[in-house]
Amino acid sequence: MIGAVALSADPSTAGRVAGMPVALRAALLLQAAGCERVELWGPGGEAWRAALVADDRVRVPVTVGGAEEGPRLALSDRFALDLAAVRALLAAPAALEHDGELVAVHATAGEGDALRRRGEPLLGAGDWLCAPARDEPERRAATRALLQRLRKPQDGVVSRRLNRALSLAVTARLCETSLRPNQLSVGILAFGAAAAALAAQGTHATLALAGLLFQTQSVLDGCDGELARLSFRGSRLGEWIDTVGDDLTNYGYFAGAALGLHAAGLGVAPLVVGGVGLGAGLLASGIEYVYLARIGSGDLLKYPLGFGKDAGVTDEALSAQRGLRGLAGALRPMFKRDFFVFAAMLCAFAGMTATFVMLCAFAVGAAVTLVAVLRSEWARRGLAPGAEP
Repeated sequence: MIGAVALSADPSTAGRVAGMPVALRAALLLQAAGCERVELWGPGGEAWRAALVADDRVRVPVTVGGAEEGPRLALSDRFALDLAAVRALLAAPAALEHDGELVAVHATAGEGDALRRRGEPLLGAGDWLCAPARDEPERRAATRALLQRLRKPQDGVVSRRLNRALSLAVTARLCETSLRPNQLSVGILAFGAAAAALAAQGTHATLALAGLLFQTQSVLDGCDGELARLSFRGSRLGEWIDTVGDDLTNYGYFAGAALGLHAAGLGVAPLVVGGVGLGAGLLASGIEYVYLARIGSGDLLKYPLGFGKDAGVTDEALSAQRGLRGLAGALRPMFKRDFFVFAAMLCAFAGMTATFVMLCAFAVGAAVTLVAVLRSEWARRGLAPGAEP
């Protein structure tokens, strides 16, 4: 399939949505949807071609105009779409309009108007975005709409109600800068390192500040992924930096808390509990990392845990463990990182005893995760009871 962008202005006067010219965003959407070439139609074509070829995100050939026959999907640079909308348009010849203006058309070259005259159905409303971006107020509204599309269905309760709103507000500012997602991911690690160092000091004040920094890292942790999706800069390296960074922050905070509680006079119990949690967590993470490296991903969500609805094994294979799976599924929201970090912050504010309880919860959670990871590994190898090879 050939993609095309209908230009309305040259690069020097073009409008921007979420820090990017709409025409460039359209070209990157077409590339992401699988188009093998992007044509540019309209004013400033040569200047736009030079700008797109110079952009390291554009990996398909870019031409000015196109005369040969064949299907193509043309997008107007006066509207901001998302990838779901472009994929819906690619599914079959159709057209999309907004307030009587043609937004996009999938047809043979030069047949966009004929498609509409023949009465072909226009795409209606769906689970995708089509936002006008014809003037500055519309472009600001389109940016807000694109940001809201970054919310994830798997977000935990704290993310949905607090973290995502804060991270999106930060990302709205960051997308107007030249900061890259991977640079942001590395920078966010500083909050985790500071939280670990403060937690180890053994005073209520430093522990409370550590909890606040731990929660701040959790909020900012959403920004690098949001920026990557918004700017088309997602990468395997970025996935790994995010995954390893989260684990280092988690383990560092609770290791620091164990040392701090010991220094505050709670004896060796925090060290023992923290050591158990840290050991179980590191072992589970190591096994997960090996699996992710084998499948060519750095996204921890792709690891199939051995319980819950998204398990990597069949219900039949785990029929003897229905009770355990049901309990684990019910408790899973409390083991999501957003909830766990927020609870850790509240416990840090409450004091040493509450933080020790949270440290125990961390150790239990790490042990449960390790058991789930081992069951998942055994099941895939045909070693669990009833598992299929």
